[in-house]
Amino acid sequence: MRRFSAFLWAILSCAATGRAAEYQLAVPEWSIEAAFAAEPKSDAIVTPSPQGEVKAIRYFLEQAGERSMIIRFTYPLALTPGEETGLYEKSIGEMMHSRPGQLRTREAYQLGAFGGERIVIAQPREKTLREVRLVVVGSSLYVLSAEWPASGTGAERARQFFDSVRLRADSVDPRVVEERERWRTLSFGNFSLRFDATRWYRDPGDQEPGVFNFLRTDEHAEAQFIAEEKPVEGDDIATAVIKTAQEGAESLSVKRRAKRRRGAVEVTEVEFAARVDGTNYVNHGYFYSGAEGTVQLRAWAKEADYRSVAGDITEFLDGLSVAAK
Repeated sequence: MRRFSAFLWAILSCAATGRAAEYQLAVPEWSIEAAFAAEPKSDAIVTPSPQGEVKAIRYFLEQAGERSMIIRFTYPLALTPGEETGLYEKSIGEMMHSRPGQLRTREAYQLGAFGGERIVIAQPREKTLREVRLVVVGSSLYVLSAEWPASGTGAERARQFFDSVRLRADSVDPRVVEERERWRTLSFGNFSLRFDATRWYRDPGDQEPGVFNFLRTDEHAEAQFIAEEKPVEGDDIATAVIKTAQEGAESLSVKRRAKRRRGAVEVTEVEFAARVDGTNYVNHGYFYSGAEGTVQLRAWAKEADYRSVAGDITEFLDGLSVAAK
């Protein structure tokens, strides 16, 4: 798999159910809802990966030795169709390794149109039974867990907890959810960039305010989004960028210069070829400076690779929008 799952199975050791469903959990950004016996606690865990942060938001409740929990994992890269199978396999393997138990049941789990997995584990050391259901909805992995004393009557309350889980009304159609979670938006001042997170991800090493670097998932293209709240003085921003590029290039030629409407303003589109350290590159970008601020959005690839990635680069650039001041 191309992402670090960061499953953090140790966090499954706290959470729980009660006698009756009394608290409805409905988180605005989530695709599922559920009922807890009482108001659950919540926390967040962030784990680094080569593509950025993996975020786990969890809600958990413990009462009389019975635990219930819901966790939502989100990833810097959006999942592509079919990837969920590998994610389930890896996640269950990590879970069994980090907290050994006896796997009693493993079967398919269905939540609406979304297919997942259901496992039941005996935990001899804790003398408990645990049921875990995993389901990917869009590009988010939801982990539902209930645990109860093996000698107790918690199985029925666990069943009530799982039966309360349902899809939100706007998350029933897989195509709608996939589209919603596939596209990410990055905003700075009056500028925003909407990009396809199955093809591009941000450099997790970014630290400079207003400077955002991107890499195509196959590493055949790079991109940069630079935004400032004030306009530049002197040359127009596109000319300034070309002059700066010429200083470090062995040769440079402008292939195209035009105007494009992006939101409230017209930006300058420039495509140029440059030779740097003996390698030919093609750069394609949108540039603007005005009352709304200054923005540079450009992507580049080696000339040998450019034809195969040009469509994705244009789509990436067209994600730029400038709001009126």
